[in-house]
Amino acid sequence: MMTLRIDYRNLIRQLLPNHKRQPVRLWWLRGLITPLAGRFAEFEAWRDLTRMLVNVTGQVKVLEGYLRTKYGEPFSIQIVTFDNGMPPVALREEGDTLRLVVGLRGEEQCASLPLRGEIRDHFGDADFVVYIPEGIDAEAVRADIERFKQALVTYRIIQR
Repeated sequence: MMTLRIDYRNLIRQLLPNHKRQPVRLWWLRGLITPLAGRFAEFEAWRDLTRMLVNVTGQVKVLEGYLRTKYGEPFSIQIVTFDNGMPPVALREEGDTLRLVVGLRGEEQCASLPLRGEIRDHFGDADFVVYIPEGIDAEAVRADIERFKQALVTYRIIQR
C-alpha cells in the first residue's frame, strides 16, 4: 500500500497551465488550499492511529509495540511472560535435532534448571508482567491492556 504525501505548493503549480502561473494567482490559490493541507495532516494522524488499533492483538510483541508507540517510550515499556524455565520435552519421532541436551554451557558454566515453582514466585498469580516507567499513568496502561488481552489471562503492572 502506498502512503500519499501531497505537496500542496507544488500541486497548485502543476495544475495551473503555464500561461496562468503569475505569482499573485499562485499565492492566492495556495492560500485557499492551506486549510486543506492542515486537514489532511490531521487525517493522516487519525489514519495511522486507526491502522495501528486495528492491527493490535494480544500477542506480546504486538501489544508491547503498541504501548511503546502510544506512550512514546521506545525502550522502557516491557512485557515479560511467564516461562517456567524447564527444559522442553522432545518426542522420539522428532529426531536428534530437537533432542534435549543437558550439560555444560561453557567451560565453567553448568546449564541452570530452576527448581519447581521457583520462577512462579516472581510472577505470583499473573501470566505476564508489564514494566512501565515512573511517569506513565498505570490506569491508562491497564485500560489499554484490558482492551486487547485474551480472556482469563492475568497480569501485573510494575512501575519502576
